[in-house]
Amino acid sequence: MSLLRSRIIPLSIVTLSLIGCGTIETNMPVENQAEVSVIERSDAPTDNPVEYAIWQAEQQPTEALAAPFYLHAAKLKAVAQSYSQAQQLLEDHVINVDFNDRFDGLLLYSRVSAAQNSPLLAIQALSQARELPVAELPQNRINLLTTHAEVMTTLEIWPSVVRNRVKLSTILPPTAQPENEMLLWSAVQNLTDNELSYLKTTNLPLLPGWLEISRILRNQDLNVDQQLQQFNRWQVNNPSHPASINPPADFKIMASLDDQLPNAFAILLPMSKELQTASSAILDGMLRQYYTNTGKRPRIDIIDTDQYEDFSEAYQTALDTEAEIIIGPLRKQNVARLPSLVTDIPTIALNQLDTMQAHQNLYHFSLNVDDDIRELMSFAKQEGAVTSAILAIQDTWALRQSDQFQRLAEDSDTPVLESLSYEDTPLGRQRAIKSLLQIDESEARISSVAQWTGQSIETTSRARQDLDYVYYVGKMDNAKQIRPLIDFYFANDIPMLASQTLHDGKPSSNTKNEDIERIIFTEVPALSQQPSKTNSPYVLQRLNALGNDSYLIASRLPLFTLVRSAKLSAKTGIITLNEEGIFNRRPNILTYKKGALVDAKQEYRESEAY
Repeated sequence: MSLLRSRIIPLSIVTLSLIGCGTIETNMPVENQAEVSVIERSDAPTDNPVEYAIWQAEQQPTEALAAPFYLHAAKLKAVAQSYSQAQQLLEDHVINVDFNDRFDGLLLYSRVSAAQNSPLLAIQALSQARELPVAELPQNRINLLTTHAEVMTTLEIWPSVVRNRVKLSTILPPTAQPENEMLLWSAVQNLTDNELSYLKTTNLPLLPGWLEISRILRNQDLNVDQQLQQFNRWQVNNPSHPASINPPADFKIMASLDDQLPNAFAILLPMSKELQTASSAILDGMLRQYYTNTGKRPRIDIIDTDQYEDFSEAYQTALDTEAEIIIGPLRKQNVARLPSLVTDIPTIALNQLDTMQAHQNLYHFSLNVDDDIRELMSFAKQEGAVTSAILAIQDTWALRQSDQFQRLAEDSDTPVLESLSYEDTPLGRQRAIKSLLQIDESEARISSVAQWTGQSIETTSRARQDLDYVYYVGKMDNAKQIRPLIDFYFANDIPMLASQTLHDGKPSSNTKNEDIERIIFTEVPALSQQPSKTNSPYVLQRLNALGNDSYLIASRLPLFTLVRSAKLSAKTGIITLNEEGIFNRRPNILTYKKGALVDAKQEYRESEAY
């Protein structure tokens, strides 16, 4: 089954897109349709605009004359967020009819199809609109590129968004340029490093400049002052570039942060007991980033929370150092104490609770699996995958992660058809896969038919056809036993998706390539290159990346709080700050191909339509 079907779109975004691009009108669209006749009769339903438009359409002698009225009714339905009804009107009476406004109808159909979780239909409508002769008209070209950019934004296919926004920047009127530049910059900052490298080969005017200033912000070897110096040099060399004339908000705010950048940090970590190894990895990452930056460095005080019976005493010690930002703690029970302790000094906890409320000056940054699951769900929906199933080993941590996926799937309206855990034995694995793929039901049907007919049936049990992907929770050695079983039951087109917990080390030398292919998993960028530069366990390398990025976040905290759209491309992923004070990560998505670790998005990249 191909991973190409639909994507859930927030309704408010689509409505704003419709209004913002001028596709919603409230008057009957008859002024440019000389052949259309508006019927005036006493029995017309004039009290309801939609019913009136449909009634008028029904009075027309041909479908071409009726289409403008149906288009108007569909626009009104879209404004009311009745997307399924708008989509049906357009399918039945507009998009396949040859009339003057068919182009506008196809653009509207693209948007409502996106709202109806049908991105393929949305993209197909855009392709049809592009083939119409009127698509070459200047305003129509703008509308086409704008609609395509918005659909790709909802799908989070950022390279395509960037390409379309760059093209728009060369043809939009001056009044529309600032908003487009803001959206373009946001898309550029959402690019992973792999995607940014991919776009460097794209020959579009202005694009190299946008990528270059993004590279400046991604360079973790530079402090804020050095990044500003590089940007200023780029401005001098590129005075006519839009980003030089009107710099992105990130650079504007950074230029005003001299007095707001922290001069002293306090770090709260458990350095003596069972979390000593984890804490050492985090601290090593912090200090490595600390010494990477040249120039002025803040003072750092390290406090071992294991040396205090009461965490509040450790936190008070951090305050006594006159720290301007506190990083930590790590233990969940200590994180739970923070809301009653944090006052004026910003604190970045390195863990988070299952349920949290926003608290002033309190932030959370961690390797929470929720971020990995959200990114996997987003990727699956980009590729058209709708339905899922959960398969987990019976370890406590795996069952907990299974519950996390179930909760987030409910939040995002992702149908979970099955949720199973299994005993990791040959019989346990076989039973789980047969149940997951409903092979046992297929076998029962075959047996029943044979019993009814009194004849032996020569056929093969087949896997269910309604399952798009399996979210798997286990380690790589577990997963490589599952993949061949799924293939054995003729379900080799069903991919397995997993969080970074699956990727616990390099595959063993006796691992067959086909046993780990079509297993798609998240990973922090720091571990996304093969081979790894260190032999330390992957979990410690991730914690090292966490420490590196926590220092970067602390160093740039004023930027995140002042520019809510700010993004940081770092070792744990693309980092953003949400309204609850949680720093979310967008990790990389990887898979194995012929034994090599590759970017899964490259394997499933969309075709170049524009």
